[in-house]
Amino acid sequence: MTRQVVNTVRIAASASRLRTANSNINNAFTTLRNKARQLDNSWKSAAGDTARQTMHSLFQNSDVRSQVIMNYVNILQQQVDPGYVNAENTNVKLADKFK
Repeated sequence: MTRQVVNTVRIAASASRLRTANSNINNAFTTLRNKARQLDNSWKSAAGDTARQTMHSLFQNSDVRSQVIMNYVNILQQQVDPGYVNAENTNVKLADKFK
């Protein structure tokens, strides 16, 4: 049977890096969204309308992307990392009862 090792320190570090990357992406999209809003009144054509609709759709998809990443980060930080530690502590206590 293959031995599996869970490195909780790396799980926590990875979750932190994901949170930071998500924040950086969100900041970039916020800047882009603000620039797009400045252009909204300038684009008065069918092509401009299409471009605006496409950009606003992209921004909405970014919000969904951000939430999915944050859900994953929260699972790592609130369930996987502490859950593994709690399970291992329980297993050690149970094993000690049979010694």
